Amino acid sequence: MTTNGSEMDASIIRGMTQPRITRRDLFKTAGAVAGAAGLSSGLSSVAGALPNSNVGSSAWWASQRAHHQLNFANWPYYIDTLNGTHPSLVEFKKEKGTNVTYSEVIEDNPAFYQRIIPSLSAGGSTGYDIIVMTNNSPQLGYLIQGGYLIPLDQSAMTNFKKYASPTVKNPVWDRGNKYTMAYQSGWTTLAYDSNKVKSPGNSLSLMFDSKYKGKVGMFADPIELGAIGLMALGINPANSKPSDWTRAATKLRQQRDSGIVAAYYGNDYINHLKSGDLAISQCYSGDIFQANVNGSKNIKLLTPKEGLLFWTDNMAIPLYAANPRDAMAAMDFYFSPLTQAVVEYYVDYICPVPTAKNELLKPTGWDKTVLAAMKAEIGLTSTQVASAPTVFPTAKENAISKPYYQFKSQTEIDTWNETFLPIVQGQ
Repeated sequence: MTTNGSEMDASIIRGMTQPRITRRDLFKTAGAVAGAAGLSSGLSSVAGALPNSNVGSSAWWASQRAHHQLNFANWPYYIDTLNGTHPSLVEFKKEKGTNVTYSEVIEDNPAFYQRIIPSLSAGGSTGYDIIVMTNNSPQLGYLIQGGYLIPLDQSAMTNFKKYASPTVKNPVWDRGNKYTMAYQSGWTTLAYDSNKVKSPGNSLSLMFDSKYKGKVGMFADPIELGAIGLMALGINPANSKPSDWTRAATKLRQQRDSGIVAAYYGNDYINHLKSGDLAISQCYSGDIFQANVNGSKNIKLLTPKEGLLFWTDNMAIPLYAANPRDAMAAMDFYFSPLTQAVVEYYVDYICPVPTAKNELLKPTGWDKTVLAAMKAEIGLTSTQVASAPTVFPTAKENAISKPYYQFKSQTEIDTWNETFLPIVQGQ
């Protein structure tokens, strides 16, 4: 049993071998060390935030004006791209006259949080008007609970209110979408090699099957590992208790000690799955879609009866942002079905706008020319994207999608970490 967090970054490997890279290719889960660091910078670090209580109020928003400038911080390879440009941002500039500085500076939630929190805690701007943070990592909660995000202008969320999927409205991590609007979502579940697993069934019990001893990959990230362990016991992580965490850890430790687990991986799991080293692995849904598109048709996504772990990357406006009105305009622009059709063609994660599926199949506006040009460059058909349940889930998948546990204190984060991290470390 080994931990592969120190191996070459999977994004580099994929860059050498694949024509397209997705956001999760840059998601760094560097084994036990990163797991510990990601959970150690806790809620206590934001307890001293004292933002102006008027910021984000209706009166405050009424006083804000568009400056036609926007600084957008996102994850690498997580936006539509064509001939070195981002068509959705080009269209946004055409419609709003806004110049956008787009920065691919977020490679993991903990590191980006540590990058911006000194400025925020000192009462200064991060330099960004929009940031994108994931709900299955504590850092988004730190920003919300510390008062470091500007409450959104609900009156400026026209497209969101009209087109957003129910799965991203009023989420458990941000009731009423007070601070966030979804950018993209995804699932963490299991994938398997159909050449090696002939009868996968529909249960997470597959990852405990001794038939696949030494051929099962699990995530090194203690949040992902613990959450899927809870799901395997039939426990919704969002409603779990520390006693449930202990039970899940016991089951996961037994899985490890019996030799079933080949290793605990970062994003390099997909390479081992495609190469045949693994028969089964914990996975991110978008990676499996991309694997299929790039020729690995034998890699299949499991839809377990216990459910799918649902995460969302969320757009938010950091406190002291210079251009909040422009940020609100851009965030709502990304909930237009036309915009999402173009984004989804490229990134292939769960779309927050269900009607974008219709736009992919029958474009009605500026997206028509862009989609045709992207098809000529990439070769993927709009039908392939529109028909993928990993991009446009069916009612069945939405019904079994389950959120992660929302940590309420640093003590809870420490307890979770102490429960699951030793499994990855071989303890």
